[in-house]
Amino acid sequence: MTATHHDETPVTEYPPHYEPPRGPAWRLVFGPGLVRGVWMGAAGFVLGMLLVLLLRWWWSWDPVWNTEVVLVVGALTAAPIGFLAGIGAFDYWLYYVSGRPTRPEDHSGHGATSWKDYFRVNTDHKVIGIQYLVTTFVFFTIGGLMAMLFRAELAQPGLQFMDSQTYNGLVSAHATLMIFLFIIPAFAGLANFAVPLMLGAPDMAFPRLNALSYWLLPIAGIMFTASFIAPGGAFGAGWTGYAPLAEGQPLGQTFFNMGVQWAGASSILTALNFLVTIITMRAPGMTFWRMPLLVWANFTTSLLVVLATPFIAGSQFFVLFDRIMHTSFFVPEGGGYVLGYQHIFWFYSHPAVYIMMLPGFGIVSEVISSMSRKPIFGYRLMALSLMGILVLGFSVWAHHMFVAGMADWLRVPMMISTLLIAVPTGIKVFSWVATLWRGRIHLTTPMLFALGFVTMFVVGGLSGIYLGSVPIDIAASDTYFVVAHIHYVLFGGSVFTIFAGIYYWFPKMTGRMYDERLGKWHFWLTFVTFNLTFFPMHYVGLRGMPRRVFDYSEAFGDLNLIISVASFGLGASFVVFVYNVVVSWARGPVAEANPWRAQTLEWQVSSPPPVFNFDEIPQVVGGPYEYGVPGARHAILRPAREAQEVPA
Repeated sequence: MTATHHDETPVTEYPPHYEPPRGPAWRLVFGPGLVRGVWMGAAGFVLGMLLVLLLRWWWSWDPVWNTEVVLVVGALTAAPIGFLAGIGAFDYWLYYVSGRPTRPEDHSGHGATSWKDYFRVNTDHKVIGIQYLVTTFVFFTIGGLMAMLFRAELAQPGLQFMDSQTYNGLVSAHATLMIFLFIIPAFAGLANFAVPLMLGAPDMAFPRLNALSYWLLPIAGIMFTASFIAPGGAFGAGWTGYAPLAEGQPLGQTFFNMGVQWAGASSILTALNFLVTIITMRAPGMTFWRMPLLVWANFTTSLLVVLATPFIAGSQFFVLFDRIMHTSFFVPEGGGYVLGYQHIFWFYSHPAVYIMMLPGFGIVSEVISSMSRKPIFGYRLMALSLMGILVLGFSVWAHHMFVAGMADWLRVPMMISTLLIAVPTGIKVFSWVATLWRGRIHLTTPMLFALGFVTMFVVGGLSGIYLGSVPIDIAASDTYFVVAHIHYVLFGGSVFTIFAGIYYWFPKMTGRMYDERLGKWHFWLTFVTFNLTFFPMHYVGLRGMPRRVFDYSEAFGDLNLIISVASFGLGASFVVFVYNVVVSWARGPVAEANPWRAQTLEWQVSSPPPVFNFDEIPQVVGGPYEYGVPGARHAILRPAREAQEVPA
């Protein structure tokens, strides 16, 4: 910038494309961030609403105002897009496509130096991982409170506190939040933090896409939760949203249909990012057979997500079209195929069970190997069994439909494939047990949750084999036996592994150690109250108590009271976890770089890691689990200049 002096007034000349600095008030309102996100979201809603009204008036549709159409276009589509634009999720791409000059990357949106950096668009995979985890636990808390409300209703027969639609809405929203806003994205959060470090990569392949993937998630969660304020109440057709039941639900059902789209888009974008990162950004020497099993697990999970998630998106769009465009995809009076919804839905949702399990398998493999000081037994077979589950997972969807009226000839093939998929899963259980055999076991909190997972998952798996058998499923279908089964799989399975992963990587994420005593209290309270809550459901289910009902026979009153009291104890155990995490993060002991003496790459850097993960380029020279092998190393770190001199 130069100043040219004339006879009277000095004139300042600016270089081309120079933008004068703005004041703080201007930056607050018009700069990327939550404030701009709020007003641009509101503007998006207004524009979407006006577009609907204008088109309906132009086409002479009566009435011009249709609440559900305005809601879908304005509140559930245009407003979220406006919010994303406001927080800056599209700034880089819009700047690029507009043809403006390229801006040098100063990495100002990468990394966190204060708590405020977690409330903006951030391209650091470690920050995004923590954003995911904190957000998912907020919705875990909301979903858990919903469960405690309807368990209070079920403590005794008869109506106590709520009507049937409110009860159905609470059960539906509870399951939806736990699946789409907790289990699936919590695994994505842990993987976001750990997988690039395990690969020796500086970040994810597409950092900006990674940031966008996260911000789609709270949009979906707000939609699911906000359905309670819609006229008529929340969606009450269950997390499955079966048609044609869903098509007769109040306006809140539309929130479910659209929320699934936003959550699904987040999952697909994240999965694509993982696939490209794992395939193209491994450190020198990191072959596929040297990858940690958590990386293998997220590789197969990402393939499942990319292949399966479009099916649930399609099913919800079809229901939405039936509701607001008066099509007849699933309306029998219009020639629709009602069972078609279930086929499409379960073609996603049974692979989704493995989407909610495979990352947990990877976490448990990391924890058990590290805490028993032994190599994973049958490492290659463990990786191949993940691929086997990936393939077989698409061949078992119709076992959810044994009593739905589908073709009889389809029952036996689905029963056989359902029982067959127990083989690769059984390989994993035997491998974990063999890894533990004669190991030097350290019963830390993550190890306790890993062992708790193995035992609870076996119980859930055995009940799944029963339900995979046609005769038993006919008797047990739509009873509380199924509720017990799915919770032993998804809580005793997935949630236990999420807790194991958080405790295991907590020192790496925060640079602080958690309170081990409180961690063990959390495990034992959770383990005991979980079993007191869900194990009796096997019995009441086989005795004939149907699920998804707000009232039941007095014969089941005493057991339901025990279940409800235990469920409140399960909720209370979570308070111990929250206290431990918050206090330890704020003032826990400073963590070492490798408190577990683990061998994978994330433990070879400081806690927390450098902004771009590695100050030196890692060279992988061996497997990730060579515990007890003299002189064995997974990787060595070498300066960047030295790495460039080595031929590819």
